[in-house]
Amino acid sequence: MNEDALEFPLTCHFRVIAENLPNIHFVIETVLMELGVRDPVEEANVSSGNKYVSFNISTVVQSREDMARIDKELRLIQGVRMVL
Repeated sequence: MNEDALEFPLTCHFRVIAENLPNIHFVIETVLMELGVRDPVEEANVSSGNKYVSFNISTVVQSREDMARIDKELRLIQGVRMVL
C-alpha cells in the first residue's frame, strides 16, 4: 500500500516487543495515556525463554504525525526492543 494513500482518521495497529520486565505493561499504558491513547494494551505472547513479551495496541489516529509520535514514544521506553 502506498503510504501517501492513507486516509485519516484511521485505525492503527501497533505491536510492541519488549523485555519481560516487571511493570512493563503499566509503563507502556502510562506512556500511551500521556499521548491521549486510552485503548487497551493487550498482552499477546511471551517468548519461550520468558525473556520477551509482546503487546498489541489498536487505536484511531488523526494524522501521520500522531502515528509517528506514538511510534517514537513507544520506542523510547526502556526495555522496548521493537515496535511494528
